[in-house]
Amino acid sequence: MVVIRNLKSFFVIVVLLICSAAGRAAAQDDPNAQYLLLQSGEAASAPREIEVPVEVGVLRLQFNLQAGRDLQWTIVTPSGKPMTLTDPNVAVNEGPDRRTIALWDPRPGPWKIRLTGHGKYTLSATAQGELHICCIQLWGRSGVFSMDRYQPAPGARQQAQVYASGFNIETIQFDLVNEQGATLAPLKFRQSDYSNPYNFTLLLEAPDQPFRIRARGRDLNGKPYQRIFPWLIRPQSPEALNAQNEGAAGNPRIGQSIVTMPQEWNKATVEGEYRIVRARIAEWKDELLVSEKGNPIGIRLKYSIRFPADGSYSPQPQVYPERITSGYTGALGMRILRGTVEPMPEGLVNPSQFFLGARANFRGDTVYHFSVDLIPNYALFDEQKKSFCLQTKTYSQPGLRERFDREVTSDLKVRYRLAFSGSDLDGRMPTLTENAYVPNRWYLGFGREGVTECQ
Repeated sequence: MVVIRNLKSFFVIVVLLICSAAGRAAAQDDPNAQYLLLQSGEAASAPREIEVPVEVGVLRLQFNLQAGRDLQWTIVTPSGKPMTLTDPNVAVNEGPDRRTIALWDPRPGPWKIRLTGHGKYTLSATAQGELHICCIQLWGRSGVFSMDRYQPAPGARQQAQVYASGFNIETIQFDLVNEQGATLAPLKFRQSDYSNPYNFTLLLEAPDQPFRIRARGRDLNGKPYQRIFPWLIRPQSPEALNAQNEGAAGNPRIGQSIVTMPQEWNKATVEGEYRIVRARIAEWKDELLVSEKGNPIGIRLKYSIRFPADGSYSPQPQVYPERITSGYTGALGMRILRGTVEPMPEGLVNPSQFFLGARANFRGDTVYHFSVDLIPNYALFDEQKKSFCLQTKTYSQPGLRERFDREVTSDLKVRYRLAFSGSDLDGRMPTLTENAYVPNRWYLGFGREGVTECQ
């Protein structure tokens, strides 16, 4: 079973790679960052303050200003005091027409940029951290497109898909903003799949002026966050778009296509702040799993789920040791051996298919009771032979074998963390087994069963 921490890290890495490929404009000098703020305008002589919400989990925060020397700026911290630029975690870079201030481990809360003076400017703030909203894709009759190829006519409608690091987001909303950062209109959207808090489907209707897309909401800790997709979309007249399409053979653009949405699609959409829907784990408990011969070989996990609405779900548990060191081999993570669910979901003939990754149709007005047997990652069960085998050769590299032996033969008691994908216990908050388990008991148990190396 893959460790949930590694899942989160893997998700972040994938997001960074996709976002970097989708739009190289995403954060000057920092391809792994996302925009918290991006706007251009012209400042008058009166001071102006622009708020930048910074959520929990931001590792690095950078402010960028492109402007002449007649325009000055001050970064104000959430405490209301100007930022001290001589702190050891702060880096300042002053150029003739561009200035940057970067800091590490910023305090969460409402930061502000105070502008004084006059002149044209482009202002941005970027962040690296755990929370990501990115990788927007558009689709319609002409295919799937990235945002940098979106050239709509005013009034054109288009569906879009957005990906988010749902494990640390509590609420979300989407808006259109102009080049100066002012709100133009809220966007209609919906959670693409109630079993998956990572994907959202948007309905874009292009205004008659340049615009960007903004996502904002509150994180798991209740702190506001904000993300700006960097592309400035400039709607064009139908005549201009036709001329471009005629001269761009092999390079189609999204233009005047009006996407007709199913009636039920519009009923399911929302505007404004939306609380992400997750299935609710009503109760759970754990106990030692023993074989037919009475030998301890793993954990039996029992849990009950009430789903938010009728739909297709796959609430698989992830179970892994509470404390993981840097040399952890993964051998003590747990994999699903078998499971049962009552009542039986619709369309599910063989329950084992569901617990091996398949989806099933569940009703929103029913509580379902699951029982799942889990064994350590180093053990496998052969369905044809109806017998276990051990994958110890997987850990045969020098150094790795010593760590493996130390883990599986340990007499220390270990509690396990639980997470259920798409639920209110999806790893956002630590959830531990009631009981502690001794890894050596499982290893000796397989030995008494006569289990040998996998061939």
